[in-house]
Amino acid sequence: MAPFRWSMSLHDIMLAKEVAARRPNLASDWDSIATALSEAFSTDEKKVDLTGRACRERMNRLLQKYREDDRKSLKKWVLNKCLFTYFSAFEL
Repeated sequence: MAPFRWSMSLHDIMLAKEVAARRPNLASDWDSIATALSEAFSTDEKKVDLTGRACRERMNRLLQKYREDDRKSLKKWVLNKCLFTYFSAFEL
């Protein structure tokens, strides 16, 4: 069986909803999320078999990407605010 690809943003959203609802701490919690998502993602033509580790790693990557983007956005906002304040002082 080929490994599952998280190709659709719908898959990420469903993963995030499951994680928010269950708040996993143990490996068995992640396994129960994987079981639920495997059933949701499977079709008649293609069976999906996720692992708890795969779900945990995907969630960690999504959170890491969010934090990086948030940090970049915040730096940009602070820079714009500082420049605006600096140049506003020189208005005639």
